[in-house]
Amino acid sequence: MRWIVVGTDFSDGAQRALEHAVRLAHSSGARVAVVHAYEDGAETSRAPEDCTRVLRTQLEDAVAGTRARRDGVHVEHFLRRGAPWEKLLNVAVEVGADLIVVGATGQRGGASVGAVLGSVAYRVIASSTRSVLISRPPFERGRNGAPCEPT
Repeated sequence: MRWIVVGTDFSDGAQRALEHAVRLAHSSGARVAVVHAYEDGAETSRAPEDCTRVLRTQLEDAVAGTRARRDGVHVEHFLRRGAPWEKLLNVAVEVGADLIVVGATGQRGGASVGAVLGSVAYRVIASSTRSVLISRPPFERGRNGAPCEPT
């Protein structure tokens, strides 16, 4: 593998996906492209330059929370404006990614596939011509071994 693309919205699930991507990159010698995309029209009281600076810092912090630096994994940050699923796919094409890693929402039960995976993950899977790895949260068991309901 040469490139692994992973999306982040800075959630716990996205951080787990990033950690998966870093582990895979370390074992395969691949580079990691970390993508954060935001929609047009997001309400903010900050100037656009301030928002960009804050988001870049958040991207750097997300990567710093992994083993990337310690393990010598090359990571590049991509900040894009637009639909997150679409921008993930665009960056995958741009870098020639072999794999896209996305986090699932962690919902379980009788919900639709889109609700269980999350709309970004679902759209990436449905639209990608590249392999996609879904990073799930740890499985928890309730009493009598039954799956716990999400909280």
